[in-house]
Formats: sequence, structure tokens, C-alpha cells
Amino acid sequence: MTRLTADRLDELHRGVLMLVAEHGYEKVTMDRIAEVTRSSKATLYRQWGSKLDLVVDALGSSASIDEEPPDTGTLGTDLHELVDRGLRNRAQMSYQNDLIAALMHAVKASPELGAALREQILASIRSTLGSVLDRATDRGEVDADWTGREHLVTAFIAPFVLHDLVSGTEPDADFLHSWVDIVLLPALTVR
Repeated sequence: MTRLTADRLDELHRGVLMLVAEHGYEKVTMDRIAEVTRSSKATLYRQWGSKLDLVVDALGSSASIDEEPPDTGTLGTDLHELVDRGLRNRAQMSYQNDLIAALMHAVKASPELGAALREQILASIRSTLGSVLDRATDRGEVDADWTGREHLVTAFIAPFVLHDLVSGTEPDADFLHSWVDIVLLPALTVR
């Protein structure tokens, strides 16, 4: 799709996400993206077609959604590995809380953005968690008829998204790992 180098594409994606975090999705324009990322507006439209597609692509690249689901041998260590991946992604994006807040506001005003995020970003998270859960079910760690599957994505991402709102601080590794041990694992493995 693009002839941009990996470094240039990463720089462009980071610029787009910082703009959204700072100003909100609605206020960011392709003109402003072109200016801040030192890009041609024509190139941006040729490569992505719209601001929506560019923002979703930038989000997808920042989320490491192309990584294979972890397969450590146990449900607990797989979930802890996913937490560690989330923490690494957050460390690369100091503006993540502002970005999440901007996107949560934007999806209310832009059903298209909400749909794109669910289809392209959350669907990948759902797939990864589904693979982890399927393997845990095959190993006998989770009942095959566990009825909470549809809630797993929400339960997994909740502390990443809401901890700052509830406590006024970003979730640290200790909190997130305790979330896995105290909340997720008991819910998944109750028999």
C-alpha cells in the first residue's frame, strides 16, 4: 500500500496519534496532519483515503495487533504476557491516556470511527484472547461451556482504559498483574 519506509511510517503514525490525543479526533484535519508530520496532503489521501482510515491504521500499528497470541502453556502466564505487551505499548506512547479519552469521546460522535475501531482493533484483541482461551479450554483450565467469553475483552482492557479515571493514576505492572490473578483467572476458572 505504501512506499514509505518503516521508520517514516512509524513517525507519521505517532504524529497522527499525538494530534488526536492533544486536540481530539474531531478537531484534527488532514491539513493539520500533513503539516505536523511534514507530509503532502495528497499523499495522505492517496495512501489512506480519509482521516478515519489513517487514524485507524495508526492505532492498529501502535497496538501490536499483528503479534501472535502467546502460548506459554498456561492460561495465567498467557494473560500475564498479554498484560506485558500492553505495558510495552503504553510505554511507547506517553500520551496513551489522552488518546483513549479522545477516542472514547470521538466514538460517540462518529459511529464510523467506533465501527472501525471495533472491526479492526478490538476484533484483533478479541481474536487473540479467543485463541488464548481456546488453548486453555483444550488444556482443561477453562470449562468448554464457560458463558463469560463475550465479556472477556471488556474485562481484560478495562484496567488499561479506566484505571486513570477511577484512581487518578495510570495502572502499573503490579496492579495489572494482580487484575489478572484476582479478577480474570478466578472468573475464567470457576467450576
